Amino acid sequence: MRLVLGAGASYRILTASPEVNGFFGAKGVAGAIPAAYIHIARQFYNQVCQLGQQERVHLHEYHRSQWTFHAKGLWYYLQGQDRPCLTLIGSPNFGYRSVHRDLEAQIAIVTENEELQSQLQEEQEMLYQRSTEVSNSTFERPDRHVKLWVKLVTPLIKNFF
Repeated sequence: MRLVLGAGASYRILTASPEVNGFFGAKGVAGAIPAAYIHIARQFYNQVCQLGQQERVHLHEYHRSQWTFHAKGLWYYLQGQDRPCLTLIGSPNFGYRSVHRDLEAQIAIVTENEELQSQLQEEQEMLYQRSTEVSNSTFERPDRHVKLWVKLVTPLIKNFF
């Protein structure tokens, strides 16, 4: 969060809506994982708003009935370009656990090939076609209510996500 909020670049971040999280509807404590993600997303969105960065940082949620969302990726656009010139293939996880605890394998592809750049852009656009942009009203919906115990436990366990 610090890196995104402290940079001058523009970001479009795509996350799973609670319904497409693999833990949605799970029994026991695991069933609260989507709510923990809601809580983390709301904290991040609130910081974006408090810092007045809504024009350069956009948060989206992926929706698709009967599917789970486990896509992850990075598409980098040079300033003024309309197609990405860099992407990551493999396991581009950027959470605490992936950076500090797990062994992740990935490769960066940097290209000037316009056909490949178009394919990368199409891949990204297909994911965003099934998304909606997050706003204050997103977190005001009854299905986005996060129980107090989840809010209290999330800071203690978020490094395991």
